[in-house]
Amino acid sequence: MSSSLTVGENDALEITERFCSILSILGCSFVMITFLSFPTFRKPINRLVFYAIWGNILCNVGSLVSLAGIRAGQYAALCQFQGFLIQLCLPADAMWNLCMAINVYLTVFRKYNAAQLRKLEWIYLTVCYGGTFVVALTYCFISTENSGRIYGNATLWCWIAPKWDGLRVATCYGPAWVCIVTIFTIYFLAGRRILMKKRQLGSSPSTDSVPLENPFTSHGTTEILVTREVNMETNSVAELARQRDVDPTRELASPVFEQYNVTVGRGEVKQWPQQDAAQKPKFQTMEAQYRDVTAEAEAAASGYLKCASLFFVSLLITWVPSSIFRVYSLAHPGSVSWPLAYLAGLVLPLMGFWNSVIYVVTSWGAVTSLFTQLSPRKWSNPMNGIGIRRRRTINSAHCSTHRRRSPVSLSDSMKGFAGGC
Repeated sequence: MSSSLTVGENDALEITERFCSILSILGCSFVMITFLSFPTFRKPINRLVFYAIWGNILCNVGSLVSLAGIRAGQYAALCQFQGFLIQLCLPADAMWNLCMAINVYLTVFRKYNAAQLRKLEWIYLTVCYGGTFVVALTYCFISTENSGRIYGNATLWCWIAPKWDGLRVATCYGPAWVCIVTIFTIYFLAGRRILMKKRQLGSSPSTDSVPLENPFTSHGTTEILVTREVNMETNSVAELARQRDVDPTRELASPVFEQYNVTVGRGEVKQWPQQDAAQKPKFQTMEAQYRDVTAEAEAAASGYLKCASLFFVSLLITWVPSSIFRVYSLAHPGSVSWPLAYLAGLVLPLMGFWNSVIYVVTSWGAVTSLFTQLSPRKWSNPMNGIGIRRRRTINSAHCSTHRRRSPVSLSDSMKGFAGGC
């Protein structure tokens, strides 16, 4: 039984740990099911959350054991197995959060796309799970006459025993706080970069494109843009030359080329009101384009701040109480603070829950679309929510062999950011 705690305090601690563990497992299950079943959830940031929740589930298996490992005894297999799971997965969660922040950095500052980010995932997996696995497994085989085995009574559960306190700092709390400080620095720099670009966009409507990046909600497959263009220097010119050879006296008319694009996406199909051809605007003015892009930039910057704040707050809630509890244990050997122990037992099993909350927030559009599709009113019409929008543009200014972009635009990934958080 946990030293210095009463039977009632131990019971309350055990109930809390198991309840929070079940809550996290439910959140992780939602992440697993939606990520594997629906491609709209497979954003780069969500891929890392998906990898992280496997460690959260294993950690929750250990926290579900709760005080049963301590009651079984330090040398029991249950205690050693619980200690192994906690040491394997506890620091890995902070490391996965760091990997998410690295993706934000690479997206904002290095212009990485989804394909480039996916190439880094094997490195993340090796470091986050491979490194912690080696450490956790090694601890299972270390034992001395004076200090006994490394895994033992750690008040909340079987983990690194008090006689090995230095290892808690060296292989768990120390690396975790290094990750947290690095994450905060990256989010601060990325947020400043995004706000600077937003101000640049707001102050220079006539300049070239000022792309804003979407570090949290970029998808890469949300919208498919197919543009069909005619190349005058190849087929058209060759055809005109062939006709001239057949009939040199024939007068040839200049061909008229038209450009169109087709966008395929998922979402509600909007029924536009019928209008006369004369009433429909053919082209959007530069001022209207600028207003739209500025509004998207405002929403994107606000969304980034919300998402980054959620990431950082979840880390603080998870690691601050538990770190204070362990610092207290170092400063007062053999003494246990019940309030601090209870807070640590409350927040540490919720790591998977917080990751699932982040997953839902960064995928809010996909979540609302999913529940809309699952509602009974939608079952009668299976085509609801699947739309194909076709935009056809005929403009002589765009009949050249090169495609031209709008002077004021947001990157495709940034457009999805406004609706993410």
